[in-house]
Parts: sequence; C-alpha cells; structure tokens
Amino acid sequence: MKNLLTIAGLALLSALATALLAFMALELMPCSWFGSASEGACGYGAVFAVMGAAPIVFLLLLVLLFIGYARRQAKPAKSEP
Repeated sequence: MKNLLTIAGLALLSALATALLAFMALELMPCSWFGSASEGACGYGAVFAVMGAAPIVFLLLLVLLFIGYARRQAKPAKSEP
C-alpha cells in the first residue's frame, strides 16, 4: 500500500509541476513564435504547443522522480558505530 501511495504522490507532484510549467510557458512565450496575432492564431498556437508538450514533460518528470525515489530506497542504511 505504501508503494501505491508513493507512486500516486509522485504522479501528482509531476502533474502539478507540469501544470506550473505550462502556465509559465503560456505567460512567457513570445507571440512571434506562433505567427501573427490576427484571428487569435498566436493564442491558439501557444495553447496547442503547451498541450503537445505537457504529456512529454509529465512522463519525463514522472520517470525522473521514480528513478530518484528508487535510488534513495536502494541505498543501504548507515549504521552508527
């Protein structure tokens, strides 16, 4: 049960980090990256770019968190003399 809660927590942490990065990207990406601002092309381009990148970022963060967690768990406990 502990492992399942850990996996769920890591997935939630990854989702929150992805949402934060997506929001920051939408706020900071220049409109010139997505064409003209007419007819909302800039806004739609930015939203679709973030929607395309979000699953990749989520999976990458999740894998990195899993690796970090597994390495931390695999270290032998230090015994004090």
